[in-house]
Amino acid sequence: MARTRKPQVLLIDDGTQYAELLQRHMPEVKLVAPRTTGLPRAADGKAALRHLEGAADRIDLVLLDMHFDVPDGRLLSFDPPKSPRRTRRFQGLRILQAIRERWPTLPVLLLTSQQDLSVIDGGEAVGAQSMTYYLDGDDLDVLRIRIHAALYDGQQPIDEDGVFWGDDATSAALRKRMAMLARGRLPVMIEGETGTGKSFLAERFVHRNSGRTGPFVVLDLSTVPTDLVSAHLFGAVRGAYTGAVHERKGVFEAAHGGTLFIDEIQNVPLELQKQLLLVLQEGKLRRLGSTADVAVDVKVIAASNESLQDAVRQGRFRSDLYMRLSPSTRLRIPPLRERRDDLRKLAAAFVQQAGDDRDLSDMRQALCSALGIDASLPLQLVTGGRAVHADATGLQLNLPRPAWQRLEKHAWPGNLRELSMVMHNLVSFTLVQALDALKSGAPLKSKRLQVDPLLVPDLLQAVSELGTSDGAQTASTAQTGLDDDAVAVHVQTGKTLNAVAQGVERQYLTALFERYGGDLSRMAETLLGDDSRTRAIRLRLNQLGVKVRDLRTR
Repeated sequence: MARTRKPQVLLIDDGTQYAELLQRHMPEVKLVAPRTTGLPRAADGKAALRHLEGAADRIDLVLLDMHFDVPDGRLLSFDPPKSPRRTRRFQGLRILQAIRERWPTLPVLLLTSQQDLSVIDGGEAVGAQSMTYYLDGDDLDVLRIRIHAALYDGQQPIDEDGVFWGDDATSAALRKRMAMLARGRLPVMIEGETGTGKSFLAERFVHRNSGRTGPFVVLDLSTVPTDLVSAHLFGAVRGAYTGAVHERKGVFEAAHGGTLFIDEIQNVPLELQKQLLLVLQEGKLRRLGSTADVAVDVKVIAASNESLQDAVRQGRFRSDLYMRLSPSTRLRIPPLRERRDDLRKLAAAFVQQAGDDRDLSDMRQALCSALGIDASLPLQLVTGGRAVHADATGLQLNLPRPAWQRLEKHAWPGNLRELSMVMHNLVSFTLVQALDALKSGAPLKSKRLQVDPLLVPDLLQAVSELGTSDGAQTASTAQTGLDDDAVAVHVQTGKTLNAVAQGVERQYLTALFERYGGDLSRMAETLLGDDSRTRAIRLRLNQLGVKVRDLRTR
């Protein structure tokens, strides 16, 4: 839902606490001031109903308190009547009923710590109302999330440009949750393996839909020397450290009014995490070597290629900083191997993207001209004789069934980044081959350009040997004679090199065990050249803390 104005929120509350909290911490919404009061709230149900009579179509959301401690004359009565005490205690329910009678589709967020409203007469009807929510009113983070859920439920204020989204339920749920979290100042945590699209989602979806007008600033902590992290984050004055010949702003100041994307946040040194926590809490920082505070207004997106919960348990990440980043905003981006149903659609999107690439579009247009095809139509993918899109009428890239099956079996350790590279190279090689054939005098009769079946395994092998970018490490491929012989392992930091090596070996042996279906003889033949040495394999697994019995059960 694209909005050109701030969402208009009518707060119905006899107290001032919620109004003050919303004005201070949620500037992305506007509290409506009823004409009769001039205050940023309606102090009772009667005032709220009077305002809604002429303004309900301009209200995006109603925030409604439960308990109203006001004179009897300002209360709406229940039918049948309740005692004065219960009328005040559950006045919010009566106001809600009145709103529902006149404006049944108006979104209402009921603010209450009451756990079970069905015990109240008429409470059953409240629970059946869509767009009605219950929460502990003291939790500001939960309140913010629920407000955005109510404002955008069932609608997608998200830019559809890009190729990330698929059709599976996980992607749909992720997109809806990201739409809710984009608004407001609440930090967003994104976890996912290298290449899953964390930076893409941070900029193209969270920042673009945050409503913020400031810049999008990126700090990749995997590329910053440890002794310079403080200066990059918070800035520094002249002479604060060796080489600081000028005053410099940190990324928080650079992102003022906008969004700061901190990639690989687990690399913040432990001694600086307290300072980062204070900036997130107080909204102000102190440059390295300075005594003056600088106020900053920044929405923070923190990303990690590992679980921050694990980092907290291992003592590498402060628990209070983790809680300040708010686990309720944690988004896990699934790796490509968990999105098999989306592979065809994602591959087609990357093929189209490659066809529009500046370096390849001239070749595509030349082929379209030779075939008499409209060059404005996108390059389409055909797999196993079937077009991914039913309306594929332009130039097509045809992947034979065996080549496509090889892609489907691949583990994709580099995730979307690896898939993008492979599809871009497939398009590039195939276009070049088709143009070479055309220049040699061979006529082109079909709009379907055939991909060389041997090209796919060559590209997968080449990408595996290169590894993935951003410092991620994968296991080198071992030639085992299998159709898909790459085993991906993820190197994790350890206290000693021996611990790191054992972690890699544990992952490799476990993956090989699963691939061979638990056949220790085949493992012995592959690793030791002697299929009778199964005892050695079992012993090594035991030494690594892996029980063969547990592997077979799993």
